[in-house]
Amino acid sequence: MRWIARPETPRKDLWLWNVGFPPVRAFVTALVPIRVEGLQNLPARGPYIVAANHISWYDPPAIEFALAVPIRYMAKRELFAVPLIGFVLRASGNFPVRRGESDRRALETALRVLEAGEPLGFFPEGTRSKDGRLRRAKPGIAFLARRSGAPVVPVAVRGTPQAGLRVPPRTDIVVRVGPPCTLAELDGRALDDQAVADRIMERVATLLPSHMRGMYSSDPRSG
Repeated sequence: MRWIARPETPRKDLWLWNVGFPPVRAFVTALVPIRVEGLQNLPARGPYIVAANHISWYDPPAIEFALAVPIRYMAKRELFAVPLIGFVLRASGNFPVRRGESDRRALETALRVLEAGEPLGFFPEGTRSKDGRLRRAKPGIAFLARRSGAPVVPVAVRGTPQAGLRVPPRTDIVVRVGPPCTLAELDGRALDDQAVADRIMERVATLLPSHMRGMYSSDPRSG
């Protein structure tokens, strides 16, 4: 048994996720319910890229609790230096990324995850949106979709910044899953990476209420 998993480790070999995830998910969602919409759109198996908006550090676990699959996320490398948190992240198949700069090694790791047939979690904005409105996507998501050929599953999350314990429990978090799309369906072969990233983010925007769509809103007053 490998105590620290590689990001491309198959689900059956992610011992920490297999042992710890079900009880933790049951406990957390009993206290902070999560409503899931469109779960039928999630592919039955990988590879695929979950592309989501990012409004809180609660987003990755909330999405994973909602989808109930071991998504492999890039996380800022500083977290991996925290003893317990770093161990949990690595043992669950996550991997570090240097934020604010082009991290070729992290992108290559992401491609290995997809080549192994596993789901990859990706926040195209690159950082959290403090006001909850969509920021412009960075082109990295298009690079991964183009190089891997994997479909992109747009996911919208809302309510995580306000989520907390409620008595009685109240649904604060909503996760919506849209239909997967391929590069061909986005007409991406004829577009540059930034344009493809924008089209992916437009798919995410359609799953969000209008006040959260930011620059991807069809209403210029909301941009």
